[in-house]
Amino acid sequence: MLMRILSTFSGIIAAACVLLSAWLSHAGDKLSLQQVSNLETALLFAFIHSIAIFIAVLLFNQTQHKFCQYAASLFGFGLLSFCGLIIFKTFLPIGMLSKLTPMGGIAFALGWIVLGLAGAKARTNIIGNKD
Repeated sequence: MLMRILSTFSGIIAAACVLLSAWLSHAGDKLSLQQVSNLETALLFAFIHSIAIFIAVLLFNQTQHKFCQYAASLFGFGLLSFCGLIIFKTFLPIGMLSKLTPMGGIAFALGWIVLGLAGAKARTNIIGNKD
């Protein structure tokens, strides 16, 4: 159930990234250069990590390895706390909540490490040969 929710979440986030990027390219001139830069970074990270969630879900479907769930959950947390807060900060004064942004970056890094471990443990199932 968790992986189905995360898969849906990743698709919605990826679509939102495309739409917000399109808006930014056409109407972003009302924002400062710093706001545009921050928004571009958040959208890039959100798009990449929405794909990472999808990869973790696919790997989980093949291997049933818990590390895939952990990685997808870390990426989801990172999307909300890193990308989400940067995007909201661009449009709304969120004050102290922006202090949580580094936790999202750490979650992204941990997610990649855990996904790598899941892939290493599942090598037999993915590639089809044994070490």
